[in-house]
Amino acid sequence: MSGLIRNIMKKMAWILRFSSHPVFVFVGLQIIWLAITLMWVIWFVDSFQEITKLARIAGSSYFDNHYALMVLIIGCVLLGMLFLGTLFLFITSQRQRYLMAQQKSFVSSVTHELRSPLASLQLSFETMRSRTLDKETQNTLYQMVEEDIHRLGRLVDHILVSSRLDRGLRGFSEERESLNLREVIQQSVHSNLWLDAELYQRLDISCSEELGLTAPKPAISLILSNLLENAIKYSPSKSPIKISAIRQENIITLTIQDHGLGLGNAEKKRIFKMFHRAPVTQKKAIPGTGIGLFIVKSLVRSLGGHVRAESPGRDKGSTFIVTLPIQGDSEWD
Repeated sequence: MSGLIRNIMKKMAWILRFSSHPVFVFVGLQIIWLAITLMWVIWFVDSFQEITKLARIAGSSYFDNHYALMVLIIGCVLLGMLFLGTLFLFITSQRQRYLMAQQKSFVSSVTHELRSPLASLQLSFETMRSRTLDKETQNTLYQMVEEDIHRLGRLVDHILVSSRLDRGLRGFSEERESLNLREVIQQSVHSNLWLDAELYQRLDISCSEELGLTAPKPAISLILSNLLENAIKYSPSKSPIKISAIRQENIITLTIQDHGLGLGNAEKKRIFKMFHRAPVTQKKAIPGTGIGLFIVKSLVRSLGGHVRAESPGRDKGSTFIVTLPIQGDSEWD
């Protein structure tokens, strides 16, 4: 008996959750709206003759066919405004729910990203404090501590920059400078060695030694580092990654291609939204915060350029293409 009651309670709870879902509520409201509109039209058409008779009894000759049609249209317009208002509230609430879900995912991801290097730092510190270590072990621990500090600094910098960009502020205050693009690429590769110690063995860099542009170096470095980090994280180890840069008139086209998870058609634009992470990356527990590509797009746009993602499909790799003016108008000018 108690089992039956428990099953009934579970079904009632499920029905209550289902009926209170925003989509169900929205559909229900639209059914009510359509029913009210239909009832209004039917009632008005059926009652038109009686309303006309009452108007004539009251001594009013103003209520004619044109006036009746105007009343009918006004009523339908008012009901239509009610529908549009409901639709607007539904879209707004859904966007708010999506943003809240993305923010929760971001907080969870950042917590995990912070916990890992902090735990490693704590372990290294406790090891160095509690034991007498040989020189080689000490150097290994020092290198681990340096990498963990670098990871923490990188994460904090990403959060700060994304916060500024989200508020419409500049990501950096540095002035433009003449850059050798190949050198910046090499520096970005070196900064990502903590993700893959054998990164150089899987890289194919195609960029002229003389290719340069004028831009804030931190911005270009962050764009390259984020795109390269994604290529490393979302592709199998030892799979090739190609970085190429070419100049066409006054435009530099930078391409980073991997052979990883790939993108569906719906994901190609969403991935540049703040906090967004593809469902497959969460299912496979691939670490990330969902702000890297948002930073890339915001910085590229502020430099007067464009970025887009291309992919043949899921599990067929991705290609990110960045176009930047060698020297032109931007928020830094």
